[in-house]
Amino acid sequence: MEAHALSRSLKPSHYDLRIEPDIERETFDGSVTIEVEVNEPTTIITFNAHKLAIRSIALYDGQGDPVKVSDTGGDSMLQTFSIFLEKPLPPNSRLFIHQTFSGFLDKTGAGFHITEVHGSQTLSTSFEPMHARTVFPCFDEPCFKATFTVTMVVPGHMTCLGNMPIKSESESSVSTREKKTVEFYRTALISTYLLAFAVGEFNFVEFHDFRIPIRAYAPRSYDIEHCRYALGIAARVLIIYEQTFKLDCGLDKLDILAVPGSVGAMENWGLVTVSSAVLFISPDSTVTEKMSCAQLIAHEIGHQWFGNLVTMSSWENFWLKEALADWAETMAQEQLFDSPPWQEFVSEKMQKALNFDSSQFGHALVGPGTHLDFITYGKGISVMRMLAGFVGKDVFLQGICRFLLQNAYGNGDPGDLWEVLSQISGTDIGAAMKSWTNNPGYPVIAIEENETEGTITLTQSQFSVRKMGSTTSYPLFVEILTDQGVLRERLDEQPKVIKMHLKFFKLNPGQMGFYRVAYPIARLQKLGEEVCKGTLSVEDRIGLICDTAALAFGGHLGIRTSHLLSLLQNFEDETSLFVWKAIVATLREISKRLLFEDHIIRNAFMDFQKHLIKRCLYRKGTFNDHDDMGDLQFKALLFGNSGGDEKVLAAAGVMFENFIASDGKMLNPNIRAEVFEIVLKRGGTREYNKLLNKFEASTGSTRKDIIRALGYSQNNGCIKKTIQLATTPEMIADVGLRPALESLATHRKGIYALWRFIASGVWTKLPGLTLAKIALVGEMVLDCLTKIEYSEGARKYLESVDSNMLGSDAELCFEGIEVRAAWLERDREDLIGWLRKNGYYKHGATKIRRSMNGFRDALEYFGCL
Repeated sequence: MEAHALSRSLKPSHYDLRIEPDIERETFDGSVTIEVEVNEPTTIITFNAHKLAIRSIALYDGQGDPVKVSDTGGDSMLQTFSIFLEKPLPPNSRLFIHQTFSGFLDKTGAGFHITEVHGSQTLSTSFEPMHARTVFPCFDEPCFKATFTVTMVVPGHMTCLGNMPIKSESESSVSTREKKTVEFYRTALISTYLLAFAVGEFNFVEFHDFRIPIRAYAPRSYDIEHCRYALGIAARVLIIYEQTFKLDCGLDKLDILAVPGSVGAMENWGLVTVSSAVLFISPDSTVTEKMSCAQLIAHEIGHQWFGNLVTMSSWENFWLKEALADWAETMAQEQLFDSPPWQEFVSEKMQKALNFDSSQFGHALVGPGTHLDFITYGKGISVMRMLAGFVGKDVFLQGICRFLLQNAYGNGDPGDLWEVLSQISGTDIGAAMKSWTNNPGYPVIAIEENETEGTITLTQSQFSVRKMGSTTSYPLFVEILTDQGVLRERLDEQPKVIKMHLKFFKLNPGQMGFYRVAYPIARLQKLGEEVCKGTLSVEDRIGLICDTAALAFGGHLGIRTSHLLSLLQNFEDETSLFVWKAIVATLREISKRLLFEDHIIRNAFMDFQKHLIKRCLYRKGTFNDHDDMGDLQFKALLFGNSGGDEKVLAAAGVMFENFIASDGKMLNPNIRAEVFEIVLKRGGTREYNKLLNKFEASTGSTRKDIIRALGYSQNNGCIKKTIQLATTPEMIADVGLRPALESLATHRKGIYALWRFIASGVWTKLPGLTLAKIALVGEMVLDCLTKIEYSEGARKYLESVDSNMLGSDAELCFEGIEVRAAWLERDREDLIGWLRKNGYYKHGATKIRRSMNGFRDALEYFGCL
């Protein structure tokens, strides 16, 4: 639901909240007294309340005298509750609203929710964006910042956590059940979505490398010692941020709670909640897992400045706090690991944002709702990075520090940041930024060269995966890297003619701009030669690959898949991990689009992949003790995407058997998942059962890698076992539903099995499976399909059930099917022709028939519906 703005005639200043959960009945009782400041005369008090039974209401003025109420009533659609008064409240007065209420503990992960895993019950809160109203009556909008005093009445043997340290704790006996009353210190000024409390049987571990206590809590069934890595990162990040922003974090303590079954994390003031699938780092964890944990912790702690200390005034600007926390996370990563985080950003998060924003279902950064997608979490930081490149990094950081200082413990919106940056830079930032934040999409710049005149003509249009052209134009300060330096030109709606030397040029150096570039084919070939010479930066090489791939996949401006593959041939000697990530992502996308094609085409393309990667694979060599984090990731990436290299297959088989025969210590954790994948893809029930038997005795990351790998088996019986295992409450909590099932979506039998699982409705009877979680699996399945008839079949099925079953992104998935189908129709023969020309495709005529297996697969798919 979209937010309904409350009246600004009243402003809460303090909440005195008491909550008493009944775990057995899965309910809670509570009371709240809200101190309110009256700004304007009013006879109506409206606040938020949803799914609550309000038992009693009493109002008192600033002198403690009762205020007469004429009527009360709620609006379930608006999620509000109103109190009507006999007389208007005078301005500049105070009012105390006391209410008692009750509600139900949630099981979907929102509000005050309960999770039971490994026999342990955990109660915790997740109020973002508008779920505080499901737990207590409140002014549930970010602009209404107030202080909170929270008291919890909980079972005596359980630990109680909150935003603040515990002020007092007393025992009491209620109906023969031992309980205790826990009161927390008053919070700073915070919005309701940042209030948090949790109850459970927890162990904890503490870190003392920062001036405030930093602790990690987890249910007792988890090894709490495996949280020490996260605590160490938290302490280092707090130091980095305080030194960078020149502003105290404002916390009295920082607790990090592992919540089983949750997705992602939440930056509650002083009590950060994190998925148990991410927080624990054990001795057998991979470098990638350590990096993911560190990035998540850095992001959530970044919110202490961006979102907590300075909060947007409405959910329309939700993107701002996420973009700035992303920016802070990336900045911290550079200091934590001495690595080039912006190269990783350009190769991954930025590309996901560009791809998502080219859909017709994209949206502006500013707008109603809280979109948890690549627009918010990718385009936002991309726009910030582009702005920093325009005004200069030092000016940008100075503006960030001033923005924080001026708005600390209050509200701050994009306009406030633009104003600060305009003052420092002497440039009107707001006008230009409005086009980027208030409109969906982004431009592609087409280039036309005139060698006779020595000019290039730049023309911008909105890029789309389906149809080019739009009335939207973006203010672009285009940078052009030449052999004589960097040019900067302003590009608006009209084409721009630029006179320059044409020997060498590259637009968007460093990929600072959030747009794509379409080069003429001849220029693309010349830039490929520059790749071989080593004259382009890592970011530029990534941008060249990804822009060309996006244009080829969309069929725009004359770029075909053959041009893309010819470009990739120039990267055989590539030395950057992040460029190879972009290459591998492109190869995987093409392989996915060929999944339902004849095996002859798929094998020919796999031979090309094997040849492309082989030289770098052999040059990097095996793992050794001197490898740093980048080396470990690089070698694992190449090993796992070798295209069926014979030496890799043989090595994987030996390592797998050694792992099965030993205690697992002989297998490098950074290549463990790749070994499992290679063996199970080519093995049968024997290999599957060996790994499944090993699963029972495994722990930590080894256990996660096994469950994630089981789906690579294409044996029908094994597929059924995998789905059964992955959908148990323990696996959903420890690994996550989608990660546990993703491997099934790499082959046709697995895709059909997943769709049968969804369409049959079996999941509705399994504990721990919610609509939101199964929707992610549904979207994962649709994202693999490449034929319009499949799309039509899925639509027909959805018409017979709840149309929202597969989530709000279902239409985006259907669009993806249409785009992939159009690519196959347009470029299938082009691809085959290129593979034949380069010696990879060696079978028959160009136009080959679809295999009987593919036809049989289609019949099986429709049978699922």
